[in-house]
Amino acid sequence: MLSSFKNDIEDSGQIEFVVFKDSSSAISYLKSSIEEISAAVLDIESFANSFSEEETKNSFCRVRDCIIQLKHRNAIEYFAFTGKGKYLSDRKSFKEEYGCEIFDKNYQSIEAGEFLRKIVDRHIIAQISYKYGDAFDLSKDIQGDLLKILLVLEGQEWKDNRVFNQIRKVLDWVMEYCNKIGLSPIVFSKTNLTECSKFLGEEEMLSFVPLYIQRSFHSTVSITNEGSHRLSIDSIIKSGEAPYLIRSTIFELLNIINWLKAFSTDETDVSDRSSQTKEIYEKINQNKNKKDRY
Repeated sequence: MLSSFKNDIEDSGQIEFVVFKDSSSAISYLKSSIEEISAAVLDIESFANSFSEEETKNSFCRVRDCIIQLKHRNAIEYFAFTGKGKYLSDRKSFKEEYGCEIFDKNYQSIEAGEFLRKIVDRHIIAQISYKYGDAFDLSKDIQGDLLKILLVLEGQEWKDNRVFNQIRKVLDWVMEYCNKIGLSPIVFSKTNLTECSKFLGEEEMLSFVPLYIQRSFHSTVSITNEGSHRLSIDSIIKSGEAPYLIRSTIFELLNIINWLKAFSTDETDVSDRSSQTKEIYEKINQNKNKKDRY
């Protein structure tokens, strides 16, 4: 029944639904990914085929308790789904005891769906996805990290220098992606971020990388390199000396991501682009070698 509800919700768009068949899996996911969740639907009977009625209720409570315990990381709303009349006979008492609304999955799937959309829409994660939706279009690989970064932006946590490590993770992915689509012939190795950025910032690369993006690369890479190694940027952020540095760095990153979306990933286009940038890279190195000899 929950799978059918999931399909109806996803078909309506904008909400991605993840289903778990046991409380342990659900709790494990909550603990690892609570920051990426906007709401939860707790199906009381999801364990009925395997456990006693008492254990079924206990499983529901364990997941509910986990949500409550993790609210310091991300406070999400939740509701119960059931097909059993014993839980539905006194909804007011159920809400007082378990802290949530309850819906009859046999007859109230439409109402439950409307309620789910309502609690999702008022959560900060949904608001971020609506506000910065274009930033999430490039790849699912970086959606989780982007969300954490944008939560810092929307939460106005201007002294949370940890965000620079998250920005660095996205930049690592960006450099791998630039190599993958033929924008950079340099294979990213986790330790050559500056080298990759420097190549993309060469004057000869302006036909591929506009000046404002070259400057965005230079800024984000230099700042997050320092932030990652807890150098001077750390103390500047913590002291409040540069209250706009975090937000400006995040917007520079968003500019880079938005720019990358314009490049075709068609195999022929990637091959042509790769040939051109490889030629540029070789010419730059040849000129450098000539200068080194004189």
